[in-house]
Amino acid sequence: MTILLGFLILGNKIIAQEGNAEDYGKKERFREKLEAQRIAYITNKLDLSSEESIKFWPVYNEYSKKRLEIRKENRELRQGMGDNRNSVDDQLAIQEKELQLKRDYYGKFKFLLPEKKLSRLEEVEKEFNMEVIKTLRERRNNRSGGR
Repeated sequence: MTILLGFLILGNKIIAQEGNAEDYGKKERFREKLEAQRIAYITNKLDLSSEESIKFWPVYNEYSKKRLEIRKENRELRQGMGDNRNSVDDQLAIQEKELQLKRDYYGKFKFLLPEKKLSRLEEVEKEFNMEVIKTLRERRNNRSGGR
C-alpha cells in the first residue's frame, strides 16, 4: 500500500508538469514519466516477479504500441466521418482489428504470466487510467479555483 501511495504521489508531480509542457521535449518527458508510472502501477498491482516483468514488458510494450496505432486510425476515421455509409463498416473493421490484436497478444501473454495475473491486466490498466484522469481533473479544478 505504501508503494502504491508513493506511485500516486509521484504521479501527481508528473501530472502537475503537464500544465507547463509547452514544447515537444517537455511533453515527451511527461509521456515517458507517465509510462514509467503505468509500468510501476501494473507491476505492483499484478504482483509481477522480476522474471515475469523481464519477459512480459517487452511484449506488452509492443502490444501497446500496435493498439495505439489502431486507436489513432479509429480516431482519424471518426473525425473524417460524414454521411458516408462505409464509415460504419470501416469502424467495425477497425474494432475487429483491435480485437484480433488483443487475441493475438493475450495468446502470447499466456506463456508469460499465470492466468490469474493475466485475467486482471485489463482491469488494472483501467484503474490506472481512471487514477490519471481523476488526478488531471483535480489539478484542473484546483487551478481554476474549484469551479
